[in-house]
Amino acid sequence: MNDILALVGDIRTWGTNVKYAANIAATLKCSLTGAYILPPCPPSYDFAPPSLASEIIEICSGQFDIAVDAGQDFSAWAAANNVPSTSWHIAEGSPIDVIATAAAWHDLAVVERGQSFSWAEAGQALLAVDIPCMVVPAELEDFRLDTIAVAWNGSAQSARALHSSLPLLRRASTVVLIDGSHIEPLAGEGADPRRSIDQYLAGHDIKVTRIRIDPDTAHAGEEIVAAASDAAADLLVMGAYGRARFSEWIFGGATRHILEHSRLPMFMRH
Repeated sequence: MNDILALVGDIRTWGTNVKYAANIAATLKCSLTGAYILPPCPPSYDFAPPSLASEIIEICSGQFDIAVDAGQDFSAWAAANNVPSTSWHIAEGSPIDVIATAAAWHDLAVVERGQSFSWAEAGQALLAVDIPCMVVPAELEDFRLDTIAVAWNGSAQSARALHSSLPLLRRASTVVLIDGSHIEPLAGEGADPRRSIDQYLAGHDIKVTRIRIDPDTAHAGEEIVAAASDAAADLLVMGAYGRARFSEWIFGGATRHILEHSRLPMFMRH
């Protein structure tokens, strides 16, 4: 993990996700990019008087200049928080489009779930990028990464999330595996998901404490949140949208419940 992207919602004060991303960048010695979206300029109609058009241009130019100055503040603030290197990206468009475009150059995107960026938009961001996305609750105050919970169900999505989070898992003092994988009674040893995940983690020198949950319950999201809370986890790692994305988005599911209700930062990948 070398390049981390943080969506900047307010240049007057750095959001919780920006602070969290800086903490990860400092821990992993990564580069941090702040992506700030310019406010939309007022429309300039053909029938508008020249004085109004000139005023609109001046407003837009002033907003851009403020954004440029904020980039210098961002770099200074990040350096003071031990981030090795930074870059500043000024963009136009919707947050989802900006994340999708910038994600191609990064290994992790970090967004904030709050009033300005809802859990639903966080879910859209997950589907828009081909990299892990970290969703940080706006009310988070503690940026520790000592205990990490991993939700595991044996799916390709959970495997990708687990693999992508290895740099963080290696630094955690405690890793809790919330195991909701299916065990087929007539399957051979090679088909046992518990064996394969244990072998994988052992190969990366990661020791885990296992918590078993029922994979068939309709309340899997609630069980995962509760298990991570009981383990006093600082971060929850999980795959996202394991079922057909449209049906899960419309009718609910573990991903939706966790995005909406988890008080922990969520490291997710679909």
